[in-house]
Amino acid sequence: MLGMDSVSWQQPPREVLGQVVPIQQFVARTDRVAAALHYAVAFPGGCVLALHVAIRRGSLDGSAWQSLTGNDFGYLSGLEASGGGLKFGVRFPDGSKATTVEHAFPGWAHPADRPESPMLVEAGGESSSGDQYYDSHQRLWLWPLPPPVDFEFVAEWPDLGIDLTSATLDGNAIVRAADHAVPLWG
Repeated sequence: MLGMDSVSWQQPPREVLGQVVPIQQFVARTDRVAAALHYAVAFPGGCVLALHVAIRRGSLDGSAWQSLTGNDFGYLSGLEASGGGLKFGVRFPDGSKATTVEHAFPGWAHPADRPESPMLVEAGGESSSGDQYYDSHQRLWLWPLPPPVDFEFVAEWPDLGIDLTSATLDGNAIVRAADHAVPLWG
């Protein structure tokens, strides 16, 4: 299978050009926070879910804003999954689910080990922040490909007043797009 190897559950394949699937759905939106799924990139063994998270400072005082946005490197401490931080997950019609918080391997495991599927792991991102605004683009790796049916992407951020909320994604569109992924080199 194109792009499958012993670590396919840990990250997208490096030598495959995935096929983009537009999503453009808000998962959560308040007067202070917007979290949206921008697009998916489908590969034969899974997909990347691209997220955009933005926060406006509003009436937060300086210490509360600093506590939320973390440090001078733009890292958002409120993204920590423990406690009331930001959490993402997927739920499938058969009852299986995966979150960015709970999975069989916290961190990287031996490449020969294969966890139970599905898995949802962080796959990189970038962010910027200032006195009034925080902006983040994150990527999550979903392994394996979702089933070819609608499924839910869920988010929760109790510290910022976002209860468990969801968006419905078209698993069939992602599976079909994976057929169009191509190797980078002949």
